[in-house]
Amino acid sequence: MSRKRKGKKLGASGAMDMDEALHSALKYHQKGRLDKAERIYRKILRHYPDQPDAVHFLGLIAGQLGNLDEAELLMRKAIKVLPQNAIYHHNFGTLMKGQGRWKEAIHCYQKAVEIDPGYVDAHYNMGDALLNHGNLRHAISCFQKALELKPDFAEAYTNMGNAFQDLGELDEAIACYKKTLQLEPYYPEAYCQLFFLLKETCSWEEIEGLERELDAFVANSSDVKRVDFESPFVSVATYARPDRNYAVARLWSANIAQEVSRFGPRFSFDDRRRSKRRITVAYLSSDFHDHATAHLMLSLFGLHNRNEFEILCYSYGKDDGSVYRKRIQHDCDGFIDVAHKGYCEVAEHIHETMVDILVDLKGYTTGGRMQIAALRPAPIQVSYLGFPGTTGADFMDYIIADRIVVPEDQAPYYSEKLVYLPHCYQVNDHAQVIAEKKWTKTYFGLPEDGMVFCSFNQGYKIDPTMFNVWMKILEGVPDSVLWLFVKSKTAEKNLKQEAEARGVNPERLFFAERLPKQDHLARLALADVALDTRIYNGHTTSSDCLWARVPVIALQGSHFASRVSSSILRAIGLPELITKSLAQYESLSVRLAHKPDELQAIEEKIARNRSKAPLFDTARFVKYLEKAYKEMWEIFVAGEEPRHIAVAET
Repeated sequence: MSRKRKGKKLGASGAMDMDEALHSALKYHQKGRLDKAERIYRKILRHYPDQPDAVHFLGLIAGQLGNLDEAELLMRKAIKVLPQNAIYHHNFGTLMKGQGRWKEAIHCYQKAVEIDPGYVDAHYNMGDALLNHGNLRHAISCFQKALELKPDFAEAYTNMGNAFQDLGELDEAIACYKKTLQLEPYYPEAYCQLFFLLKETCSWEEIEGLERELDAFVANSSDVKRVDFESPFVSVATYARPDRNYAVARLWSANIAQEVSRFGPRFSFDDRRRSKRRITVAYLSSDFHDHATAHLMLSLFGLHNRNEFEILCYSYGKDDGSVYRKRIQHDCDGFIDVAHKGYCEVAEHIHETMVDILVDLKGYTTGGRMQIAALRPAPIQVSYLGFPGTTGADFMDYIIADRIVVPEDQAPYYSEKLVYLPHCYQVNDHAQVIAEKKWTKTYFGLPEDGMVFCSFNQGYKIDPTMFNVWMKILEGVPDSVLWLFVKSKTAEKNLKQEAEARGVNPERLFFAERLPKQDHLARLALADVALDTRIYNGHTTSSDCLWARVPVIALQGSHFASRVSSSILRAIGLPELITKSLAQYESLSVRLAHKPDELQAIEEKIARNRSKAPLFDTARFVKYLEKAYKEMWEIFVAGEEPRHIAVAET
């Protein structure tokens, strides 16, 4: 005799068993049929208001639909009803992580693994949140635990590689990315990161092999698939092709916009179109500390005209207690630390503070939070300084440039309207301190006699084509050496091998360690000539050389990143150091080494122009930038669409 199962009913009119109802709702939920799933969850809750699964999964749907407040309320309620459910804590953490609320996400994942130590996804996602929060060692521990539980977890190897990369442990990072690709041969992020680190360590033979594999894969895929294997930063660092860089950036910005499209709120600026005495400008960055961006911008904040502008800084980076951090905090009208805030929370603060012009200083560089700008919290949004190329984003209105880094015929490859400053687009600090060190060349292991060429650009900027030229220059100047800065011993070893393969004694290559900025500027003065890189020029690096009165020989390229040194040199009145071909570059370098009088005349010209040319005239730069901001605001107030702006020289 069979027994009839007595499950809970949802009411006389709809006699579906509650367990069956939950099962049915979950099936619709997993298939993406959110409307049907939501109706069933709500029906369950009409009869059983505290049924935790229905409450929790209804919260998940609310989050998927962008109703974040409702999602948070429901998911907290489910946890209160059933606090020992690891899945509830994990999913709530994922809701927090998706909003950039890293600290809260970490807490949720910690609770999940306390309840269920074998919860693989909770260990992995906690690592991901810790990675984004900057707690790198702890993140690596979480990824290692996830891999103990699931050895074929490719994503965990990739993110562990990202953590090692951020720590500067490049060999360990490379090993992680290679492991990912053993498990999943065409994993886009691992390909992209491995490719970049092979560039950083100057592992050129491996790069060629990776490119061949990728090209073979892409030949059987769509064009969209190709750019999916490239980040915008890797694109501009590898390919001097504005069309390709634009295509990659468009895809990435569209993905970011889609990611935040389900979030609220939707901001309105209908009440902003009016003239006002002071325009509120907010700079958004993670680099308000001892970083190249802060080195360049240090004097800018205090030089803004407070009769016309209110200056805010939104910082989501670390507080290193440096003089850079303290000076920027002092010089702006409001310094808002949002390191522990989510994307929406930051965007809401920007909107409520009535920011008129939001200036993003990061773009697609490490640690950038383009999601904040993608939420459109300000009526005017500007890309500047950090990323040398287009963001490809519909949510960025303008990009600050000059006519050298972005010639007018390249405008079609920019989603933003171009703002042309009259000289160099790059702000430079007119008050940098050079340490009073009486260093000699031998202190750094350099020979006292002979020409010292240098290139303090990072390893990823060095490519085989330019290295060939550098070796020819050393051959043409027999008593010369090349002084380099790279981040790893692997890069040093590879470059020495590459020199030997080209018939140059590897002992003629010397490598510098990182020093505090004031000491680095003092050390630079020991070099005779700086040799710039090709596809991605020195930016801050080139300015630093000129501030230390070291001539920079540049090759003008065909996209933003490869034309910055040309812009810098023109702005200090040294166009004679800009070359248009590798042959010219080599010839000029060798000639200056053999003509000390000509080299000395250039050094004296740098010394004269440093105080009077536009490049290091920060106050003049700020006035031009403010003119651009005022014109942007006038265009907005008039109800017109953004357009190209050319700031006239005065």
